Amino acid sequence: MADRTKYIRLFDLHRRFMFHGRLTIRTMMDDYGINRRTANRDINDLISMGVQLENETLETGMKVWFLPTSKRRITIPFNLTDVAALFLGRGLFAFCRGTLLEDSLDKIFETIESQISREKDFIRLKNLKRKMHIISDGPKQLSTDQIEDLDEVLTGLLDEKKIRFEYQSSSGNVSQINAIPYTLVAYKMGLYLLAQPEDAPTNQLRTFAIERMSNTEAIRGSRYRLPGDYSPDAHFKDALFIQKGAPTKVVLQFDKSSKPFIGVRQFHHSQQLEFQKDGTTRMTLMVPAGTDDFEVVNWIMSFHRHVKVLSPASLATRVASNLKAALAKYE
Repeated sequence: MADRTKYIRLFDLHRRFMFHGRLTIRTMMDDYGINRRTANRDINDLISMGVQLENETLETGMKVWFLPTSKRRITIPFNLTDVAALFLGRGLFAFCRGTLLEDSLDKIFETIESQISREKDFIRLKNLKRKMHIISDGPKQLSTDQIEDLDEVLTGLLDEKKIRFEYQSSSGNVSQINAIPYTLVAYKMGLYLLAQPEDAPTNQLRTFAIERMSNTEAIRGSRYRLPGDYSPDAHFKDALFIQKGAPTKVVLQFDKSSKPFIGVRQFHHSQQLEFQKDGTTRMTLMVPAGTDDFEVVNWIMSFHRHVKVLSPASLATRVASNLKAALAKYE
């Protein structure tokens, strides 16, 4: 057991020196709970194993041990706040389980853990799972085949290759599509591909749900470059969330109980709020609200009895019709 403990300690010491660690004998004694003689022996053992340690004496007379720059690994320093932010970000992509994206996130955290130089920081890192928690809202589950499709999409995106895939529309029709992949979009615990189909007019991008794609392949030997003026922010600017359409002035009235929720959220860049004397909140925004724009209807209905559509009248009629149809299921 003692030999195993020493091996683990030497391994950890080597890791710390590789990642720019500068350690004194006193630091080693405090961090590992060993005496001065054992700490000195550990330094000598590392040197005998071929680790090219050097030392310098500080003004205080204390000797500090380190690896020369040429023998170190290049690292990016992280503090625990940085790690906490990355941990939250990782949690938001928990629905990517089993994909290359999850593998890459795991590698990032393995790298971070290898750079933690103090035992107490390592313990605090492990405790993040209890201090940070993400509640998933119905994440989409990708099958094994769909994970392979996503891998091909990532290959196309990162290597700038065109892709070929079969796509099943919401009506069930399947079509063969060759496209230039522009952007992978994460929305409501699902992944979507924003792409330019080769048979569509230039700059008429389409959004494809990853789970509806099949037999996807990055076309070997094909190359493309994104237009210099392309920006996903600009593309989705007028969408409420992900559905594009002609912007329409929409006016909603929320009841009193909604103010604490509505008053602190920015649903769209065009959103304007007016707090009425009677306690209600009036929201005005410019979003797609035509007959084919279902996203705004679903969003409004998510507020149930707490909201009323003031305009346009056509949107109010559509919401009312959907609510009546929903109520009929309970009659």
